[in-house]
Amino acid sequence: MSTEEGDITGLLQRWQQGEKDAESAVMSAIYPLLRRLAASRLRRSGTMTWQPTELIHEAYEKLILKQRVDFQNRSHFMAIAAHVMRRVVADHYRLRHAQKRGGEASTVSLDDVLSEQTPNTSIRVDLMDIDRLLNELAAIDARAAEIVELRYFAGMSVEEASDVLQLSERTVKRSWQFARAWLHGQLTESETT
Repeated sequence: MSTEEGDITGLLQRWQQGEKDAESAVMSAIYPLLRRLAASRLRRSGTMTWQPTELIHEAYEKLILKQRVDFQNRSHFMAIAAHVMRRVVADHYRLRHAQKRGGEASTVSLDDVLSEQTPNTSIRVDLMDIDRLLNELAAIDARAAEIVELRYFAGMSVEEASDVLQLSERTVKRSWQFARAWLHGQLTESETT
């Protein structure tokens, strides 16, 4: 465990034990990490107009203030933060799409979702379809869905995802390959129907 991870884990534990100053210390320590997650998430969100700070504050409210999660360590916190940010962005798109009553849906290139996939994947997909498919993937293979969240939504490398999930890099690569193939199949199938 790195010094930074140990410090954050210790702060999370102190905060959960009710230490008054620990929450602000946790935020100071994790804000740069959350900002990186938010910036990565927003880059991959098509026409999203939020700034990273706005996403961080919205996610922070759901992550910290409304949910009392027992964070085990920095890695556990980052995995949950990536999931919450995905949910916040998906909820924002759902609301915006509903307000437009079927209007312009936000799309991204399948290449963006599946990077490292075979060429000829220039299909445009709705972000709500990706969210729905990730929920379906989680029912089939929860670990693969979590790896997609960390790799695609949080912008983590294989090494970072393996650290967060405490899995070997080989296992992460195998699950990532399965998830990409499954998503590709689902998205190209829906494109042809």
